Amino acid sequence: MRLVFVLLGLIFLNVFSVEAQGIEFFHGSWEEALLKAREEDKIIFVDAYTTWCGPCKRMAANTFPDPDVGKLFNQHFLSLKIDMEKEMGIDFRQKFPVTAYPTLYFIDYDQEVVRKTVGAKSPPDLIAIAESILSKYDKSTKYEAAYAEGDRSYQLVYDYVAALNRAGKSSVKISNDYLAEQDDLTTEENLRFILEAASQVDCQCFELFEEYKSRISKIVDKEDIDAKVRSACDNTVKRAIEYESPELIELATAAMKRNLPGEADRFEAESNIHYALALHELADIESLVNHYVKKYIKNDPEGLNLLAIDLDKFASDDAASRALALELAQRAAEDKEATTAYVTTYAELLYKDKGKEAAVKVLDEAIEKASDQESKEYKELISLKHKIENS
Repeated sequence: MRLVFVLLGLIFLNVFSVEAQGIEFFHGSWEEALLKAREEDKIIFVDAYTTWCGPCKRMAANTFPDPDVGKLFNQHFLSLKIDMEKEMGIDFRQKFPVTAYPTLYFIDYDQEVVRKTVGAKSPPDLIAIAESILSKYDKSTKYEAAYAEGDRSYQLVYDYVAALNRAGKSSVKISNDYLAEQDDLTTEENLRFILEAASQVDCQCFELFEEYKSRISKIVDKEDIDAKVRSACDNTVKRAIEYESPELIELATAAMKRNLPGEADRFEAESNIHYALALHELADIESLVNHYVKKYIKNDPEGLNLLAIDLDKFASDDAASRALALELAQRAAEDKEATTAYVTTYAELLYKDKGKEAAVKVLDEAIEKASDQESKEYKELISLKHKIENS
């Protein structure tokens, strides 16, 4: 079997990503935060700050409002800002030591510290820390021992299944065994369990989810139901890649058509590109990409840029794919909404394909147009130019 899990980082457009303008902080007590984090199966992120702390103010002004930071944290964490000199902060410090500001805590809903770091972080640094936590955090082992000892209580099994799902592990057998013992699947507890257990399309739990969907919709928000459909379909595409089974993409697409018909065509187009790139089946990649671009992202420079990056990452040894990546990168870089990131992608691909002179020319044009020579973006252009020239 091929090593295809690198594709987990591929999500080149992620039409279902959470849109945000910075971190949306929770406004409630610590006890309420713990309950909400458990309900949503999230890690709590705490900014332990003071009002007089200069680095704290810089993070509040520059890091927390960053859209990329917001997108990641709003999806995966429950975030709190706690003033360490007020009552809630004083209580917090009795459990979690804070001796410098800002101190950034990542704490699970059982009040176990996942990570602690001190000092202000830039958006890329904070994102790197959060992604590292998400890639390693696995709470399922905590529940595994109790399950092995015979605990079959609803809360334990539900938490175990949720933790397995979050860690990207299979929860199918645990879920099936639990549901097989239930006399009435229509109780509120069991309906919530079915929703959590529907982790992939090709399992009995997803069939039960669709069978009882109308009942589930009476106790769960539509957004949560739609998110489960997307997650199950995405997981099924990953399984299609893992087991080299394109029929699983057909099953996932059919499930999208039944549950989210307005998103199904785009899902299918994206999934086919994922599959082709992951398994390096490139005979039809040009037509797949051209169809996708024309129908969905022809006027989206971000989508064009990310797709160019993925073509280069997974198919750089294929001449047609390299040419296609270069074309998409150029379109993104020349768009009126182009950012420095798009220009650097184009320059890097030009360097690989055409050489130094072509890449430096593009960078010189961007440098000349830059209005703020003190900006981070300007410095990135200069840095890349020097790197290419000295290579």
